[in-house]
Amino acid sequence: WLAKSGKRWRPFLALCAYEALRDDPEAPAPADFRKIAVAVECFHKASLIHDDIEDNDPLRYGEQTLHAAYGIPIALNVGDFLLGEGYRLIAESNAPDARKTAMLRAAAGGHRSLCTGQGDELAWARSPKPLPAQPGLDIFRLKTAPAFEVALRLGALYGGAADSVWQVLHECSDALGIAYQVRDDMDDLFGDPPPTLPVCFGPSILLALAHERVEGRADGDARRLLDALWRSPALARQKAEELRAVLTALAIETAARQMLESYREKAIRSLQPLENASLKGLLRRVIAKIFNELET
Repeated sequence: WLAKSGKRWRPFLALCAYEALRDDPEAPAPADFRKIAVAVECFHKASLIHDDIEDNDPLRYGEQTLHAAYGIPIALNVGDFLLGEGYRLIAESNAPDARKTAMLRAAAGGHRSLCTGQGDELAWARSPKPLPAQPGLDIFRLKTAPAFEVALRLGALYGGAADSVWQVLHECSDALGIAYQVRDDMDDLFGDPPPTLPVCFGPSILLALAHERVEGRADGDARRLLDALWRSPALARQKAEELRAVLTALAIETAARQMLESYREKAIRSLQPLENASLKGLLRRVIAKIFNELET
């Protein structure tokens, strides 16, 4: 499962942060750093397994999700195993003890934040109702941003970064995570070609933006459809084409793209206080690469 599809952005970010802090960034990365990079991917894949169970998603990477193929007990066990494996790899790395402790603390903090965000989404799912854009973004901030921050922190900690970088990495990850999730929401309905498989939304920035545009209207098919989807997210599986048409009519793709660009630019601007020119330049290029590839 660890070797399944995926873009590997998170271990790549960890490597970039480490490389930028090295005296000789052109030298091969030490074999020991592979433990940190694989730990980052272990954490990410574990979160996907558990997220798929909680959302009852049937597909991941165009194939059956782990719980759909093998059942929830096995999927839970694999996810838990990957979490344990990630912590083991960090603990068994050759980093100095103080750095190792800081890496374990960073990973645990990110794990806790992600669970808090997922908990907020699960609480919403027990009584679904229209969710304004800002609370939806707050869920994204907890669910998606920590994985980027953990990756950057682990790489920077292994490389011996100064304390002055932590707030910058936090702000960069925060904006990067939101932009990435907005892009993910857009792909669900505006992919090229549009997805042909059923879709099912949890809290969605697209639905939030659309609801804000129709709020206050006394009637209308768009208002009725959006209200129905907020209260019964599984209807998105049946009404994907209608939803695409409504969102297109409301120019939601344009609004979401503007939001994505705003947060992408915020991620880049957050790097300005970095004193390490190598780290600043490398992260700027990586952010551009992430979203250039998502666009294509």
